Amino acid sequence: MHIEIDQSGKIEDTSHDTVVAYSNGKQKSLLIKAEEKRILQQVFREAGKPHMFAVKTFAVLVYLLVRDDLEEIEQLTIDREYVGYEWLIKQVVLQIVRRRGGALKKEEVMFWSVGKQSRAHVRAIAVYRGNQTPDVVVKAQDVLPYVL
Repeated sequence: MHIEIDQSGKIEDTSHDTVVAYSNGKQKSLLIKAEEKRILQQVFREAGKPHMFAVKTFAVLVYLLVRDDLEEIEQLTIDREYVGYEWLIKQVVLQIVRRRGGALKKEEVMFWSVGKQSRAHVRAIAVYRGNQTPDVVVKAQDVLPYVL
């Protein structure tokens, strides 16, 4: 299965929620509330790595979104949300997958502008606007084990 991933509501915008969604044959969305992002942001500040907050959190959210479907995924196309940090996003996702016994290969993870017509974008924006409910609501405590 080839899936596309898109985000609505930037992670670094801690006054709004963030939705990460995928689509292609199957659809799934994940929401993290603004207050949960602020908790994570504080953890990164206390660790002396505030600049890594958005990128690493995004990578973990991508993993949390796809983890139940990893065996079916042949290609993962992630929207270019953090240009210049794509190598790090890929590295974090692959490290988590491998630590959990998954077999996703680096060649199977790519970055591309998925566009406004993408079903992943349509799903993400619908959940972000409150027109659809998310499949998963993530708390800071769900993300922390992967970033510490």
